[in-house]
Amino acid sequence: MGKEVSVETPVQPATRLGRLWRFAKSLLVGGVASVADFAALALLVEFAHLHETTANVPALCVGAIVQFIGCRHLVFQAARGHLGRQLAGFAIVELATLALNGVAFHLLVTVAQVPYWLARPLGTFAVFVGFSYPLWKWVFRSSIKQALARK
Repeated sequence: MGKEVSVETPVQPATRLGRLWRFAKSLLVGGVASVADFAALALLVEFAHLHETTANVPALCVGAIVQFIGCRHLVFQAARGHLGRQLAGFAIVELATLALNGVAFHLLVTVAQVPYWLARPLGTFAVFVGFSYPLWKWVFRSSIKQALARK
């Protein structure tokens, strides 16, 4: 027979409860990433004396790193997947997520006239459920074709 290939794929929950648990873990990781983002922002502004707008991007990067590590290791259990492909896919999804969050916030505040303090979590959650999370499942899957190409 042909060469046997072992491909590590993220653990796919077989039950509805398993899928719900994975979704809940993703929400938890997102919460931890948000706390890390805000903590980095506060530290950079208060202790490193950076201007808020200067500190914003590095703080967002801290949150994105926490999100990536949490998704890769905890949510999708895809640590044996191809790191470069996962990083590139995650970065693309995050850039699109940023744009969609901006659009969702704008529409909620200007068209639906939702107060900004409510528009932010509503828009962000809608983008997470409808865009980010589904694409992260794709980003953290292992590709058999890529595994065969490496052999």
